[in-house]
Amino acid sequence: MNFLYPQFLWALLAISIPIIIHLFNFKRFKKVYFSDLKLLKEVEMETSKKSNLKHLLILLARILAIAALVFAFAQPYFKKNEIGSSQGEKLVSVYFDNSFSMNNVAQEFTLLDKAKEQAENVANLYNQSDKFQLITNDFELKHQRFVTRQEFIDLVQEVTTSSVTRKLTQVEQKQLDFLNKEGSQNKFGYYISDFQKSTSNLESLKQDSTLITNFVHLSPELTGNVFIDSVWFDSPIRVVKKKENLSAKIINNSEDDIQVKVELFLNGASEGFMNQDILANSSSEIKLNYSINSPGIVNAKLLISEYPNPVSTFDDAFYFSYLLAETAKVLVINENSTYLNNTSGNINQLFKNDDYFKVKNSSSGSIDYSDFGTSNVIILNGLNELSSGLVSELMKYTEAGGTVVYFPGVKLNLNSANEFLLALEAGRFMRKDTTDTKVNFLDFQHPMFRDVFEKIPKNIDLPVVSNSYQLSVSSRSRVEKLMKLQSGNDFLSKFNYKNGSLYLFTVPLDKEFSNLTSHSVFVTSLLRIVENSGSKQMLSQLISNETILLKDKNYNSESFRIKNEKKGIDFIPETQRNRGELKLFLSQEVRESGNYTIENEGKTIGCFGLNYDRLESYFKSYSIAELKSLVGNSSTSVIDASTNSIANSNSAQLYKKETKWWKLFILLALIFVALEILIIKLMK
Repeated sequence: MNFLYPQFLWALLAISIPIIIHLFNFKRFKKVYFSDLKLLKEVEMETSKKSNLKHLLILLARILAIAALVFAFAQPYFKKNEIGSSQGEKLVSVYFDNSFSMNNVAQEFTLLDKAKEQAENVANLYNQSDKFQLITNDFELKHQRFVTRQEFIDLVQEVTTSSVTRKLTQVEQKQLDFLNKEGSQNKFGYYISDFQKSTSNLESLKQDSTLITNFVHLSPELTGNVFIDSVWFDSPIRVVKKKENLSAKIINNSEDDIQVKVELFLNGASEGFMNQDILANSSSEIKLNYSINSPGIVNAKLLISEYPNPVSTFDDAFYFSYLLAETAKVLVINENSTYLNNTSGNINQLFKNDDYFKVKNSSSGSIDYSDFGTSNVIILNGLNELSSGLVSELMKYTEAGGTVVYFPGVKLNLNSANEFLLALEAGRFMRKDTTDTKVNFLDFQHPMFRDVFEKIPKNIDLPVVSNSYQLSVSSRSRVEKLMKLQSGNDFLSKFNYKNGSLYLFTVPLDKEFSNLTSHSVFVTSLLRIVENSGSKQMLSQLISNETILLKDKNYNSESFRIKNEKKGIDFIPETQRNRGELKLFLSQEVRESGNYTIENEGKTIGCFGLNYDRLESYFKSYSIAELKSLVGNSSTSVIDASTNSIANSNSAQLYKKETKWWKLFILLALIFVALEILIIKLMK
């Protein structure tokens, strides 16, 4: 026999009350005078026997009534194992959902507090000799082992909410890995969660038949939420003193129409705010404009007012950071040595009036390859031939994320040029085309030309071409055709190779070929190419991604540091190099959103915003009925923790077929009370 509430057995001490009354009979006797002592002796003997028997029967009835009542409150039951062995220790693995959604409230308590109560109830269902394992979203090392029941309860009380989000399939795999390492046949799994639809991929669970699984459902009172989903810029590159067009998506998945205040902070100072109306169960995109007048780190935060639940504010802020470079370095490799004075030629004239662009000219015959690593863009101006050494260095530069612009030479060596083009998977020049034509297509939707023209006229003036090099593009090329000629030939194409790109013109900067240099498209194209050729910075990062990607510029991998001074975070990340990319691994201790900087050898080389995963922002959960339809089978149980605790749930221990006897003991208590009354009435 077992008891659901063995603590009530202490009430059996109440049996001592009728025993004490029986031993110390406090009834006062009346004196009765008899004339014949012989008759008195006979009456005394007969009365004494009847009285003793009566008192003993009453005492027994009272003892049994009290015992039956105590047993009824302790709720005894008998168990017959259906699955697994009744003998030997049991292994119990409990998943405790400690994600941000568990901060939601139900019946004046957070779901986290209710989950702790349920986890402790699970432990109390089993014996001291059984083993327990706790799994949270953090997958902490201290939880990677089985512990005693008391140790398990202590670990449960230490659990706090975490920024880490896990799919249930991840948790299930972790649970099975630990349980299958042990030899016991008695394995039991529990999932204590609110079972959000955004994270609980129930349909993908394996549901191992050798494991008895219990799904303990916690129901939040609040199912709606308003949060910042994402933030982005129209252009991938940030430039000093240039107007930035910032967009953000705000989602309202509550049942109410709302108005939120959206405020932008730059380097700790408020840049401005706006109010935005958002309909129920919909989203809205907002746009904000600003500019930064000096180079350096920009730490930004977009914040919305707390609605509707002030407890769940983890997604009311979105952090993003970027590094504004003081200059953009342009390396120009020229065929014509007259351009080396940094003033002659169209390219020098284009950039000389803007201090942001720093141009360095080099001759094709004397190239300093050490300049490649520090250049935002390399322009090949009129090169007729490219040496094998130059082709090799350009490949390395492009693989590492660099940008190359190629204006072919007037007397182009096709074989030499094609060696370079084929190396970057950019097709090949076929021949020189002397057909008079003009540009008749320009991709206005491409980021390079987007927002350049306020209004696009029907008969837009585009460059006229008298000579060009006919280009044949390989099927494996990753090409974006930006401008094309009436003849069908390409005029400007962008080829993506590894982590970098090649912008290829089919005409030299020579008036015998086209009027490109005297056309506004020339200015627009080169400026946008250089602007877009900076390091495409990662503005923000989800904590759940755990890695940071950088373009590898031969950094010292042993001297990286990631910092957040406000939060006192400073650690050395693990690094991994791969084909021009450098991967930095976030520390397991970094679990807070905010603005972070990346340092190498004491210099700041990058920054990023760290944000909580927005999967947790969708509060809608599976109902009990939905849970049962998705996971219900012979080896699973679904428990509604809002109306039934694990401790008094039949389904909580599916492996046991329990016969409960508390109703019988209530009936027995009533019978014994009735017997006592009958004894008193009949045995006068």
